[in-house]
Amino acid sequence: MIPKKRIPFRHLIVFGWMPSALKVWAYRHLLGYRVGRGVRMSFGGVVVGKNVTLGDHVEIGLLAVVMGRTIEIGRHSSVGTMSYVSCEKITIGEDARIREQVFVGGPQLPESSFTLGSRTIVLQMAYINPTKPVTIGDDTGIGGHCLIFTHGAWLNALDGYPVNYEPVTLGKSVWLPWRVFIMPGTTIGDGSVIGANSLVQGTIPPCSLAVGSPAKVIRSAPDFPRRLSDEQRAAKVAEMMREFDRYLDYEDTRIEVNGAERWYRRKGRRWRLVWRRGDGQDAPLDREDTLLTEVALDDSEQRSLTDRGVYWLDLVGKSRSESGNALTEELAAFLGRYGIRLPRASTSATR
Repeated sequence: MIPKKRIPFRHLIVFGWMPSALKVWAYRHLLGYRVGRGVRMSFGGVVVGKNVTLGDHVEIGLLAVVMGRTIEIGRHSSVGTMSYVSCEKITIGEDARIREQVFVGGPQLPESSFTLGSRTIVLQMAYINPTKPVTIGDDTGIGGHCLIFTHGAWLNALDGYPVNYEPVTLGKSVWLPWRVFIMPGTTIGDGSVIGANSLVQGTIPPCSLAVGSPAKVIRSAPDFPRRLSDEQRAAKVAEMMREFDRYLDYEDTRIEVNGAERWYRRKGRRWRLVWRRGDGQDAPLDREDTLLTEVALDDSEQRSLTDRGVYWLDLVGKSRSESGNALTEELAAFLGRYGIRLPRASTSATR
């Protein structure tokens, strides 16, 4: 009676082959989608919905399918090659990453929803079933081959077998390493870490380390996570920058260091970084510079930097400029290797 829409063949035939610019035009003017600036759509990558909003610089990968009644994808987010995301309501924050061959789908109900927070990542071959709502908070990482289920049903309920349909909620800054199995009805609190190959059912408190099958809490706040002193934090940042410079040097980038400033030169282009460490050795900032600061920026300085065309990465205030040049984006991505993800300021908030 109700058609099953697993693969949108008609949409793929009409729009899938189009080059990115033409597909964006068609989505805006023929289908009425709200599509931001700099959106890129690879061959075979499609978004199928009744109410669709794609933020600035969203990327849909090769042969990727995003399908639902209501779809909202925040700026600078991406869906990777051959991934499939299907749900009644899909909400993805900004700077979120769904990598290659991720599957989000399954039996649908009117309340089915998939909410992925900002600066999250879902790695390759993960499987998420949002029959009941799946909510994943900001800055959370889902490892490859993880399984998240909101329903468990197969054998006859009238014969006494269990049938479960319950939502799953993962808080902010949760980390699921590879091959974690999340059962229906699970809630994991903010800042918790689950051991690889664990099976989780029930409630895990915030700031806990849980391992095993079934997972049990073995450490929790205030002992987990370990708190660093100011000196230890500064040493960590210095270590990250040494590794960043080593990485760029390996990639044929010339680096010149002069006190608080660094010049990076590669293939005829150059970028300037000013590293503010709170030791008084600062340097004047010019347009197109990148400021890496270990001293928190207040709102007025953020507005001043924005007005002057300076990009920033604030490690203490946990913010970054709305946009950035190639160096800003490269360093922001590298810091992500250490779990540092900085929310982008909005233009309206800095003016």
